[in-house]
Amino acid sequence: MGHPLRHNGSHPSNGSAGEAGPSNGHSLGISTVTPGSLPPHILGAIRPVQPPGNLMYEDDRDWYHEPESHEDGIESTDDGDMDEDDGEAKHNKHRAMDRPGVGGGKRMPVEREEAVRLMLQGLRDIGYHQAADVLEAESGFHLSTAAASDFQAAILGGRWSEALALLPELGIPTASNTVEPESSSSSIASGKTKATMMGKGSGSVTDQARFLIAQQKYLEYLEVGQQKKALGVLRGELARVAKDQDVLHTLSGFMMCLDKDDLYERAVWDGASGASRRQLLEHLQAFISPSVMVPSRRLATLFDQARRHQQMTCLYHEEPDSSSLYVDHRCESGQFPSVTTHVLADHTDEVWRIEWSPDGMQLASAGKDKTVVIWQLKASPKEGGGTQYNVESLHQLRDHSDPVDAMAWSPDGKTLVTAADKTVYVWNTKTGTQRPRPSAGSQHGDTISAIQWLPDGSEFIVASMDCKVVFYSAAGNMLRQWTAFPLQLNDFVITPDGKRIVAITTPLKRVNHNDRLKQAMSARPSDDSETIGPAPVVLGPNGGPMQPFQYATMEHSIAVIRIVDHEIIDWSQDLRCETTSIRMSSDGRKVLVSCTPDEIQVWSIDPGLRYLRKHTGHVQGHFLIRSCFGAPKDRFILSGSEDGHVYVWQGGSPNPIEVLSGHRDVVNSVAWNPVAARRIFASCSDDTTIRIWQPPINVEGGMDIATSAEIVEESEGMVL
Repeated sequence: MGHPLRHNGSHPSNGSAGEAGPSNGHSLGISTVTPGSLPPHILGAIRPVQPPGNLMYEDDRDWYHEPESHEDGIESTDDGDMDEDDGEAKHNKHRAMDRPGVGGGKRMPVEREEAVRLMLQGLRDIGYHQAADVLEAESGFHLSTAAASDFQAAILGGRWSEALALLPELGIPTASNTVEPESSSSSIASGKTKATMMGKGSGSVTDQARFLIAQQKYLEYLEVGQQKKALGVLRGELARVAKDQDVLHTLSGFMMCLDKDDLYERAVWDGASGASRRQLLEHLQAFISPSVMVPSRRLATLFDQARRHQQMTCLYHEEPDSSSLYVDHRCESGQFPSVTTHVLADHTDEVWRIEWSPDGMQLASAGKDKTVVIWQLKASPKEGGGTQYNVESLHQLRDHSDPVDAMAWSPDGKTLVTAADKTVYVWNTKTGTQRPRPSAGSQHGDTISAIQWLPDGSEFIVASMDCKVVFYSAAGNMLRQWTAFPLQLNDFVITPDGKRIVAITTPLKRVNHNDRLKQAMSARPSDDSETIGPAPVVLGPNGGPMQPFQYATMEHSIAVIRIVDHEIIDWSQDLRCETTSIRMSSDGRKVLVSCTPDEIQVWSIDPGLRYLRKHTGHVQGHFLIRSCFGAPKDRFILSGSEDGHVYVWQGGSPNPIEVLSGHRDVVNSVAWNPVAARRIFASCSDDTTIRIWQPPINVEGGMDIATSAEIVEESEGMVL
């Protein structure tokens, strides 16, 4: 919360901590200016100023006033008539309301006292104590009460008895009280240590505050090797206020630590000379009203929140860099890859699938013509700075016996695995040649639906519609297999740790057909569907019992499967829509599920499977369409559509921010370059082409977008 106002003109003694200086990282040796260092005759010459009202800007006072109106929308007046002067006044008022930040209610009112106290804290955190002293004298407001300043000095100085004696003056009664005061959240993003969290959430406010102080005192005694005094604190102070005996047991175990380093590691604590005392003050502030003690670094926290909010609400924001506070942040759409720079037309039939190599320098495309084309990305400098990418055909893999709709790059980019119907193909991406097949036969009895590599590149996994999951070596040798029966894995991804499969599934069900039983995946099961296997009590990821599998609850669902023992450890209820594809976010914590009709769902997978939101606006009703995340931190979601457009959504926005034209038929798949900062993505379509999308070449002068969108195919299948 910055420095205390005054402490007899000097810093409090902090013992071993040395924590009384500014909290912004400025060296204490640079300046000897301290709070109260201005001569009294200078401070005495400053005249207090008392502006009218109590707001920072008095013209914000009517922010919450709404004009009274009749049901027909006409504003009411006192006498029912409006003369010429009233009309002009009303007109001027509306003009003011149209100007952001001008009277009329565009800003929420801010109390002047709050604004001044936050300024005082910011000045003292930076080290401008003389300016803060002047502001205090002129405004008449103080950063904190004398008791709060003394309490801060006592905590940072390790004077625990003094700190405890000041608790009643801060609104924390001496006796136990279950009613918590108005709390102020901590602003330091330094993390919560195991030690400081042990006493939270149990007992009264008084007991929790006393526990936290006694715990710090106990640990500091252990740190300096005074076990006897530490034991006295454990028995005489901690045992009185601790409500959880397990916590006391854990704390007592710290007495067995071999040395200070062992204590630091086991308690997750950095000692008296570290940040532990300031963290203790942060946690204690949760029990103290902000009107008494302003939360630490509050002004910096508000700046950070404002900046993050503007970035999150900016439709086109991609850059992780901080933005200026002088003006509202806004990214121009010209930096978004909204222009077709290349049309790749080497395919002779519908293009169903595109996948970037892990380094983002190659793109593989596949489809109905039984051919996989590998394209090479080449960088060139762009006018005005930046990079523009050109694309050329590198290899054409033509040995497939059927259309290709599944493929995956190895993590090192040297191998591409493709699948046509029931057959797996392994390719050397440097030479464009197929590696010898270990055996002529196929391990799959039905169409292959998806291929994924383990993150370490040692194996790849192939799922097929006969409910098989087969593991292959990097060379293509079958290692092992297991069945997911009765679940078909229509598509799946693997978590970054390589331990789980997240799959969209459809159950097979045995139904009567011509007096015989056959497998069918399209029939909607009846309410009395049989349970798959026994129904033991299984604990879910949140510790609660999971309901037994039933066909009705597994129709078009998401399942999380542990690879080591192929156990389903989490699953969703019936999505009530047909799922077509699934994609993993760059951080491995979310998945993107494309559904029919006309919906994309975002799910969290850690710590448990949880629905987050959906995006709509595109068209998907009859075909398999693959969507993807895009941009740094997955700011965008992109999808193809049956109307021939590419749709783009931002963050949590349910409606698209871009609808990109160019393709003449169904757009089957989109793929953002894995080096997200490159601002380049690809799309493929039933019109037999792949389009490469990049930002306009000249953002300031603009680009002839119409000409770019009307690129015609040339002999090489590529147009710049």
